[in-house]
Amino acid sequence: MITLLQAHSVGLPAAVTLVVAAAGALAAVGLWWRVRGTPDGFVPRRVIASRGFLAAGIIGGTVFAGYYGVLFRAPSLIEQATGGGPLEAGVLLVPAAACSVLAGRLVGTLTDRFTGWQVSAGLAALTVIGVLVVAVSTGPVPIVLGTALTVCGFAGAQAVLVSLAPDLVAADDRDTAQGLLNFMNALGGGIGPAAVAGLSGIVPVPMALAVLAAFPLSGLVLSLTRRPTADRRPEPGTTRGSARRQSTRN
Repeated sequence: MITLLQAHSVGLPAAVTLVVAAAGALAAVGLWWRVRGTPDGFVPRRVIASRGFLAAGIIGGTVFAGYYGVLFRAPSLIEQATGGGPLEAGVLLVPAAACSVLAGRLVGTLTDRFTGWQVSAGLAALTVIGVLVVAVSTGPVPIVLGTALTVCGFAGAQAVLVSLAPDLVAADDRDTAQGLLNFMNALGGGIGPAAVAGLSGIVPVPMALAVLAAFPLSGLVLSLTRRPTADRRPEPGTTRGSARRQSTRN
């Protein structure tokens, strides 16, 4: 998928693009067949089928796509706005990076008052706003501000969704679920920059970033459609949630 998104910008021949697309389709079918035929394999079907798990992975992936897409483009935009070089752009982005610390503290407070789905919706909304601010800005200050918003969304979503994962699966599957969730997040982080790079060769950069905002926007919509009662019930003989919460309930 990442190769296909960048095919135009890197001048990939049409024949090679078709081969890559076919290989990707075959890989997807092979994975589906493998999961279906081997329920307890590398990607356990019971984890993927848990209600809410795929939603959490998609939300995380879309937020990561927005963050990394902005991170890919923001330094060059700052260089164009200031006439400086990479070092100056990096220095200007330091305050945005520092926002990750504040995001972690804020998320810790919010999760005591709201559900994980509600907090993830707010973080996805922050990411959407941040991407759009960078898309329409020509000055360094608003670009840094928009990047800071995506940093908050990225850092917060990672913490919220990883902590939410254990409540979506049986206790024995917690480690597997967190690993798969991190993989889906990383996949989204790769798609974001690829989409921006690929579209930048076809449309102006602001338009490419505006399209990028559709990723976290879809995560926002998905977060808003989730309900705390939408999680599946644990199978007989299994427990769900973190060990700390289980001990609290007992």
